[in-house]
Parts: sequence; C-alpha cells; structure tokens
Amino acid sequence: MLNDVPSMIHDFLKSQKNAIERERLLTAELKREREKSDYLRAEIEILRSRSPSLNALVLKQQKDEISTPSLDNKEVQDLLQAEHKDADLQFITKRRAHLRADELSRAEQLVNDRKYRAWFMSLESEKLLILWNQRQPMTHAGISPISVFCASLEPILNSDSRFTCLTWFCGLHSKHGNDEARAMLADLIVQLRQRHHFDFGREYDDTNKSLLRERDPVELYTLFYRLIRSVPRKITVVILIDEAYVYESDGFQDGINVFHELMRLVTDATIQSVIKLLFTSTRRVEFLNEEFQQGDLTLHVETAAHQRGGPSQRRMERQTRPDSDQGGARETLRESEREYYERDDF
Repeated sequence: MLNDVPSMIHDFLKSQKNAIERERLLTAELKREREKSDYLRAEIEILRSRSPSLNALVLKQQKDEISTPSLDNKEVQDLLQAEHKDADLQFITKRRAHLRADELSRAEQLVNDRKYRAWFMSLESEKLLILWNQRQPMTHAGISPISVFCASLEPILNSDSRFTCLTWFCGLHSKHGNDEARAMLADLIVQLRQRHHFDFGREYDDTNKSLLRERDPVELYTLFYRLIRSVPRKITVVILIDEAYVYESDGFQDGINVFHELMRLVTDATIQSVIKLLFTSTRRVEFLNEEFQQGDLTLHVETAAHQRGGPSQRRMERQTRPDSDQGGARETLRESEREYYERDDF
C-alpha cells in the first residue's frame, strides 16, 4: 500500500499542475474578455455621441407628422376640387316649367307605385331601375319629369336625420365623357362628407392624394367605399342616378364602371347601413337593363299606377315621408296595390 504513495503524490502534483495551468488560461481569457468589454463600452459611447437622443427622435417624429398630416375633411374637398352647392337642383327647379304638367304629375305619383314602395320601404339594401322609354316624356336641357322627381326627393329625405340622399343628374353632365363620370364620384364623396363628419384615422393613411387630385377612378371609388362603410347603421343611404343612359354612350366607359361598383354596394355584407340605389332613364339602356332583369327590378312608368291631376309638391312630400311603423308601411303598400288595379291611363 505504501508503494502506492509515490504514485498518488505524482498524480496529485500532476493534477495541481493542470489546475494551475487552467487557472492561468482562465485568467488570460478573462483579461481578454475585459479588454473586449472595455472596447465595446468605448464603441457604445462613441455611437451614443453620434446618435440623436430619444427626445430628439420623438421631436423628429412629431415634426414628420405635422409636415405630412393625415387626410381630413377639408383636404378631401381641396383634393377633389369639388363643392356640391345644389346647382343642379336649382337648375331643375327653374326649368321644370318647360315640362308638361301631366307628365310631372305622373312622375310624382311613382311614390305610390307598389314596386317603388317595396324598394323604398324594405329594411334591406335594394336597387331599382325606373324606365320611361316606351312613350318618352318631354325633356328640356338634359332634364325630364323623372329628373324633377329625383330633385324633389333629395331635400325631403335629407330633412330626415335617418336618411342621407345623394344625387347625380347625368343629363346635366354629359359634355366631357369620362371626366364627367369621374366628377360624379367626386361629387358623391363631397355630398356624403357634407352630410356626415368622418374621422379620417390611420386607415386612410394609404390614400394616394396625388391620384385623388387627378381624379383616378379607382382611388375615388376606394375612398367613397370606405366612407360608405363608415356611415352609421341607423342611416339609410339613398343614391339617385338620373338619366343613366347618358353614361352608356361612347366615351363614358368610366361611367359604366362606376355604375357597376355602385350596384356592388347593395350586396356588400360588410356595409352596416342600408343602401337604396335608384337609376332612372328616359332612353333605352343596355348594361343596366341586363343587370336589373333578374329579380324583376325594373319599374316602367308607362304601366305604373297613376291618377289624373296636376303635380303637387306638398302631396309628394306627404307621401314620401317614411312611415313611423311597419303597420303604416303595409297599409301604404295595400293602397298602392288598389291604385294599381284602378289606374286610369292618360
């Protein structure tokens, strides 16, 4: 056993020597790490001295936000270079005297037609096409008796806080082709903005202001669509497009595209408000006729219920104002049906 002692001592000394060597290596490694740490600390100080402070970054961000503000109501109007001043409504009011009284009365009485009432009184989004093209009425300066009908509806509906009525009279904007079709979208946006205050939040930051200024049809419709989606659920949006045949002519391709997009609003489940879309025409239409054939969504004035007598704005206002309850709506529909079967053609 004593013979093993030298071997044990040798092993111990060897282990001790190895331990000392490891300690030396660790000490050297630690020194290198400290030197590296000192170097990195110096680099950090240099970078800090060259970089702006956190406060400076915040100030820069605020400055950027001030220099590139988000979209707002006034800027929308400035970009679109449009201001709806009821000029069309005033023109129609002045020129209605040039139209036949019996035809004006017939147009007014459309509010009693069963199909019109069903479209208007429905609690769902609906579309309707009114045609008066078999025995065309007298027209004057781009307006017809149906134009007067639509012009009369706007103030009546907009006087009720539950409605927003937007109008466009194609017959009064027919000289400049696609420029007029794009002006239609711009004007609808301005009308909608005048009726509602919109909070142009971050979701509008990707709006291309340059394209809006140039009245790019895609950018215009994108903005219009976003605004429509922001209208409260309790509001019914009524869109009246009069003498739509004008924009089915050559040179108005953008008009057809806009019509198509407007019709998509009626079936868009993401829109919370009710959409009532009405097209009218005193001439033959092809695109719209195909779109409205399915579902019996066309009202022909020649076969609509009507009675003899002159036009009456007061009567139209009384008959147009929404019923306060569904019972009233049903009674109105029953009256319209009776008038339909008792109608007396001119």
